[in-house]
Amino acid sequence: MTGPVRISSQRSTGGFTLVETLFAMVILAVGLLTVAVMQLEALSQGSAGRHTGDASATARSYLEQVQRIPWSELDGAVDAGWIAPTWIGALPSVNTTLALPNAGGPAVEHTYNITWRVTEIPDGVGNPNPCLRDVEIRVSWSEEEIANKAFDLMTRRYNWGDANC
Repeated sequence: MTGPVRISSQRSTGGFTLVETLFAMVILAVGLLTVAVMQLEALSQGSAGRHTGDASATARSYLEQVQRIPWSELDGAVDAGWIAPTWIGALPSVNTTLALPNAGGPAVEHTYNITWRVTEIPDGVGNPNPCLRDVEIRVSWSEEEIANKAFDLMTRRYNWGDANC
């Protein structure tokens, strides 16, 4: 006589079930979507960084021009607030161009507005020093989906041409 025959009810574990496969695909899709969002943000921040670099170069250029303008021009701008530059060769705004391959030539990528301010520096007793001026250059622009941005540079100018200084 033989004993009872046992039939194994265990399934083969060699593959994946449909639920496991769908769950893995959902996790993969969420991961890929996150990477895509990060890539878009990196492109946006890279563009904003490039614009800040362009603004910095523009401000340095205008600050170099300030070193060459006559002292009388500085005196005329004292306490006028933030105004557009008026010296010869200065422009109130600068466009950066980008060469687009299929656009038929360069196109304006960004516009930067330039303003400057001249302030007197008080001497030790509170009177304005006739030989020194603070000169600030501000380059401002707008970014997409970001508040308006500005880059400021400042220098102190000494009146070398005055015998009393």
